[in-house]
Amino acid sequence: MNGTIQMSSCHDVEKISHIVMITLVMVGSIIGNSIICLLLVRFKTLRTVPNILIANLAVIDILNALSNMPLMIMWYICKVPYLKGQAVSWFIVTWYVLFMYLTVFNLTVLTMDRYGAIVHGIHYHSWKTINKAKVAVLCVWLLAAAYTYGMFILGLDIHLGDAPVLVYRIQYLKKFGRHFIIPGYLVPFTIMLVMGVAIWRTVHIHSRRISTFCSGGKQVKNDVKTAKTIGLTVAAFFCMGVFPMLLHNIARIHGSWPHFLAFFLTHLNSMANPIIYSLKTPRFRKAFSLFMKDPWGKSQPVLTSKTQTELYSTTRNSPCVTEEYNIQMTEL
Repeated sequence: MNGTIQMSSCHDVEKISHIVMITLVMVGSIIGNSIICLLLVRFKTLRTVPNILIANLAVIDILNALSNMPLMIMWYICKVPYLKGQAVSWFIVTWYVLFMYLTVFNLTVLTMDRYGAIVHGIHYHSWKTINKAKVAVLCVWLLAAAYTYGMFILGLDIHLGDAPVLVYRIQYLKKFGRHFIIPGYLVPFTIMLVMGVAIWRTVHIHSRRISTFCSGGKQVKNDVKTAKTIGLTVAAFFCMGVFPMLLHNIARIHGSWPHFLAFFLTHLNSMANPIIYSLKTPRFRKAFSLFMKDPWGKSQPVLTSKTQTELYSTTRNSPCVTEEYNIQMTEL
């Protein structure tokens, strides 16, 4: 990327508007994701396999908001003079990219979990455990770190003296960034898209089967809700992941609105994640309401559906209840 760099003060109207936008996203990310973490600490019944992955995503987003967003204001918007040189630039850029891929890989694993829950049903639910979810979280961190720092080893020989971070970033992208960053987004997006289609097909089949054997519409409604969530996941990943990555490679002027928009959308993902993956679900909303009434107590959100044991004991003879069991498991 040989685009020009706009050198301007941090005090003009445009820069102030950029700072306000990033600050609002930073505050929203910290508050929203902190709520998710507090609910999982407070309520034991929320500590399920998908919620362990959501908690990891919340921690990633909080760390991203606390570190990368303030740093971006300093090195990208205000261009403070003391953030410069090879070591500082290498650390800041790699730290930023690391959290990009932590988010990407965690979202991919979340989609894989939903794929297993819906497409493979009871077989997947009998296989998954909390310990396996923790192993998946560890793999997300190790894979993101390996991919990021393996990529940026190629940038250790770039010496530009006391050039600012933005200049080093341009050289990193020019030398090796496009060869790694584009596949690092497009491959996970393709995986999520393929799994999303498989989930949609399974939901469609479940809906037809349920309507054939049962008269109730609750199962179909839950299926449609699950499919919409998966569709929203894929759409959000494209809008706040793939599209900003492509915009980074198209925008020629660093500091321009299109270039800033790419950064902004990537950070906006941190604020949107808790809404998409947790706070919009009835179970988290019920837990949040109970937390506001009894923050330090021991009460737990009550499930209104049948327990897992009751459902499992009846799935052998009823195709209708089998489908309901699979749906109930996807909600846990």
